Amino acid sequence: MTPSFSQMAQGPTSRSPHVQEKIHSWFTTTNRVLSMPNYCTHYTIQQLINIEDQIQRSQAVLVWEENEKSQLNFVAVAATLVASVVGQSLAWPQAGDTHWMVTVLWYGSLFMSLWCVIIAFHLSMLFSAFDVRSDRAGALLNMLKRRGKDEPRKHHLWVLGTPIALFSWAVISYMIGLAVLILRPFWTAAWNQDSWVASFTLVYGLVCVVIYIVVGATIYGRILPDLARWRGDGFLEAK
Repeated sequence: MTPSFSQMAQGPTSRSPHVQEKIHSWFTTTNRVLSMPNYCTHYTIQQLINIEDQIQRSQAVLVWEENEKSQLNFVAVAATLVASVVGQSLAWPQAGDTHWMVTVLWYGSLFMSLWCVIIAFHLSMLFSAFDVRSDRAGALLNMLKRRGKDEPRKHHLWVLGTPIALFSWAVISYMIGLAVLILRPFWTAAWNQDSWVASFTLVYGLVCVVIYIVVGATIYGRILPDLARWRGDGFLEAK
């Protein structure tokens, strides 16, 4: 039977919620990847707040603190290495004869790396202030939790995630500048050996970008959302 005009008009509408859900899912995942590690940190702290047993929650908070300290130390060392690499790269002969955007990106990477080290140092001092308290777990949880609500303090979580964010964007900024430096033969000279180098390097870069996107989408679009719905008995809660 031929569908009526009204039925035909309702067809796309009936599918629109599914399409909107897909678009919202992709938008949410993309936002989480671009703004990481904020989402991961927010999820972790929310799980700490949701623990009902006070002893278990205190133990979990202390474990989180130790992991956070190790993370800050690692990021500070890694950012120092990135700053060293950027400084050496700026001294390359090719760096003085390339597009101005390369210099901008590398100087930006250098600034972000150095500020990452400074902020990580201050956050390490902050955790030292908590270590001398007898009620360390309670004080830490009070810093992470909004007053009167079972929700994380977004501003405090943003501050805690700043070193990793700066480090990540410093590395990305350096790699973009390196890509511009390597790919410049495509638009400045005839096809030669440098053009072949740029071509194969572009393939490597695209493969790495695709892998990064897949990893980020899997972590922030699949694993963490499923983990948030995990009941502990082998089943996932319904969305």
